[in-house]
Amino acid sequence: MQIEKYFGIERQIVQQMIESTKNMVNKKSGNNGFQNTKVFLFDEYAVLKMQNINVRNFDIQDANLNHLERLANTLLALQAEGVGVIPILAFLGHNGDGYIIQPRAKGLELYDRDKMNDKDYVTGRVELLSNAPQEHYDKFVSDTIKIIDAGVLIDFAGKDNFFYDETIGFQFIDLNAHNDYEYGLTDAKIQGKQVAAYCCFLPCYFDTVPKYLNTISKILPKLTNEEYDLLRERNRSIFAKCKIAMINNGISEEMIDKAISSTVSSQINQLETRS
Repeated sequence: MQIEKYFGIERQIVQQMIESTKNMVNKKSGNNGFQNTKVFLFDEYAVLKMQNINVRNFDIQDANLNHLERLANTLLALQAEGVGVIPILAFLGHNGDGYIIQPRAKGLELYDRDKMNDKDYVTGRVELLSNAPQEHYDKFVSDTIKIIDAGVLIDFAGKDNFFYDETIGFQFIDLNAHNDYEYGLTDAKIQGKQVAAYCCFLPCYFDTVPKYLNTISKILPKLTNEEYDLLRERNRSIFAKCKIAMINNGISEEMIDKAISSTVSSQINQLETRS
């Protein structure tokens, strides 16, 4: 059964891009354990070729892709409110596999996981993010809360699921599923502020991606003393802006301190103590 849905993009444009991907090499790929995704980039759009597009959260299947239609409408509504989401413009499914078409995010990944062992890349990204205005951090936290409260799952596992542009700030990609509550897998609905307290230190240079558990210890020996001190100073600046943004969005000091003590402190210590 072929299923096609379009949200403000012409079918002909979508079909042309999908046909073009047959002669292209994908720029990115991902595998969450039950879906394999290949990403093809065009000037204005990204085409995601997905296996098991009808599967959500391991156990939930939806052959008619109604969940994707609902998700697409939710993301468009969030975008209309000014939230920095990358919406779904179209999706196509056939026998369990398919495509999702989205606009390309502006700017660059928060941190590209394939470049995290490059000293110059890391120090450049930290410098850029340390100079980002406080209002960008405020909106990053505010958007996180709004996305979670709308029932959409944010994948915090990789920092390349977030983009940063110096003009518009942070954007969220890989928003392809709802939280467990939306599927009836749990009775407790996750609150956006609770998630933000634990996850919105993401722009800091630590807790990169599981693929590189020892990223920090690999990078630091490559730095001169001056480079190391500057990296640490800039990372502290990012950390401070993240914390201020949480407070500005109504997250209590108590909740923030609890998050820091349980998830962030060991990562800070890893950066503070050069190996």
